[in-house]
Amino acid sequence: MERLAQFRNKIVLVVFAAIFVLLYVETRVAGNGRLKVDMKDAALKQWRGILYYRDTAFTGQTFALYPTGDTAKLARYIDGKQDGLMLSKYPNGQLAEKRYFINGKKQGVHKGWWENGRLKFEYHFVNDEYQGAVTEWSANGGLFRQFHYENGHESGSQKMWWDDGTIRANYVVIDGQKFGLFGQKLCTNTLSNIRVK
Repeated sequence: MERLAQFRNKIVLVVFAAIFVLLYVETRVAGNGRLKVDMKDAALKQWRGILYYRDTAFTGQTFALYPTGDTAKLARYIDGKQDGLMLSKYPNGQLAEKRYFINGKKQGVHKGWWENGRLKFEYHFVNDEYQGAVTEWSANGGLFRQFHYENGHESGSQKMWWDDGTIRANYVVIDGQKFGLFGQKLCTNTLSNIRVK
């Protein structure tokens, strides 16, 4: 009976040790999604669009910190591809960017803010391509750019403004053709100003 109790205790001890080892390994292996790695870690390497950690496609969360220890950036990865919410903040804690990825591709609404809290940009993505409105603002809140896209290509009304609010570009794209003011300098012939005697 005593031998049976000792045997049972050894088995329980071995099972607990195995569970402990599995839990320890699970929290350290890059494939489980729980790993958090500083973006400055030299073991993180980007190659051909895949993020690797210690030569394994990384699954987990990367982070960057300001010297104060406050969070600067957070991003999630699955099998080396960015997947999920990516956030970045200014040193004052103000949200700087909010982006979303699925299997390494940009998806949904991506937003950015100036340090003063005003909206900086709002982009719409479907499968890593612009879709719908692409809008940008200057730090003072004025519109800078408002373009429209279909499947990653400019389509419809496209507008840009100078800092003072005057129009810089105003054109329409129909079937890939641009019509209107493109906001580019006109070419001039400098040789026409030279007089030959």
